[in-house]
Amino acid sequence: MFRNMYYKDDIIYITHLTRNVLGLLGIWPSNNKKNSIGAKVWRYFLILICNILLYCVLLPGIFFWMIEKRTRIRFQTIPLLLFGFMACSKYVNLLLHEKNIRRCLEHIEEDYRTITNTKTRDTMITTAKIGRRLVSLCAIFMYGSGLSFRLILPFAKGKVVTPQNITLRPLPCPGYYIFFDVQVSPTYELIFAIQVLSGIVTFSITTGLCGLATVFVMHACSQLKVLVNLMTNLVEEKWHEKRELNRKLARMVEHQIRFRSFLQLIEKTLHQACLIELMGCTMLICLLGYFIIMEWENSNRIAMCSYFSSITSMMINVFMFCYTGEQLTVQAEKVARKSCVLEWYRLPNKDARGIVLIIIMSNLPAKITAGKIVDLSFKTYGDVVKTAVTYFNMLLKITE
Repeated sequence: MFRNMYYKDDIIYITHLTRNVLGLLGIWPSNNKKNSIGAKVWRYFLILICNILLYCVLLPGIFFWMIEKRTRIRFQTIPLLLFGFMACSKYVNLLLHEKNIRRCLEHIEEDYRTITNTKTRDTMITTAKIGRRLVSLCAIFMYGSGLSFRLILPFAKGKVVTPQNITLRPLPCPGYYIFFDVQVSPTYELIFAIQVLSGIVTFSITTGLCGLATVFVMHACSQLKVLVNLMTNLVEEKWHEKRELNRKLARMVEHQIRFRSFLQLIEKTLHQACLIELMGCTMLICLLGYFIIMEWENSNRIAMCSYFSSITSMMINVFMFCYTGEQLTVQAEKVARKSCVLEWYRLPNKDARGIVLIIIMSNLPAKITAGKIVDLSFKTYGDVVKTAVTYFNMLLKITE
């Protein structure tokens, strides 16, 4: 009998980027339940540092928005504040669901450990490779557009000289600092570095969430592919071997029950964070599109490129969630179709009843939702684009 002796290496392979990103945020659960005191202290230290970096940008930004009188500047500050709120909300949500994340990872590890043949392992690894590519793509666009926004755009704006002949150096994120002057060196350089590091934490949260969703959902897709293979083997086997038939039917039922429990666990773990991401990105795409029009009128090409790269990363990020949800739905439909062509009529009446349960369970919908409100699918992605364009047109009409 085949035993997967390298299941730990398989887990490391399929979670490589996600594990590294979430590990730096203090979210990735350790395999060792009895962690040393040093490991726990280090984890809480990372969580503390991440929170400090996030709120060191968010709170001054809120103060700046409250005291700023110019409507145009206040309006341009909204996306930064919204992105900060999204990052903080997603980070807290992931911390609160750490136990569920650990349970999902343990479930995946158990699936890899109990693989019974090389074909099943190849199927699971092939599907996981798709998830790795998606996470890598998300990370490239998220860090690329985010760092350009925090590093290139401030220098593109250039220094501003006030009527009082005071030179103001721009920061990546505007903020009002009550107790000190940010224009004085080395305070300016320190705040600039903090805002860049805060951006890295923010982009890591988004990348980590996308990575978790991709790893979990693509593993669920691989389990549906394994189920299709089990059904195919059942049809191809000879029916007169009753004991072997009952064993295969029992295994299929157990596999479906295990898949359904895993799907519910994924939904419980990620549905709130997915809703935050979906709604936030829709509003950000709308606002950033409006800013591109504004910078077009000002002939500021560097700012336009920065905003456009941010929109691209948002669109790709939403697409990742919707793509994985669509793949899950497609694989579930394949399982449903396969269950309907099982040759149950060749079985005796008592044995044929066992396939009824398999057919019923196979036709139950399998989907991932955002906040248990909307399904993650290509249709939802189209709705996001249409909603963003609609609000963008409304914004243009109001500001004309």
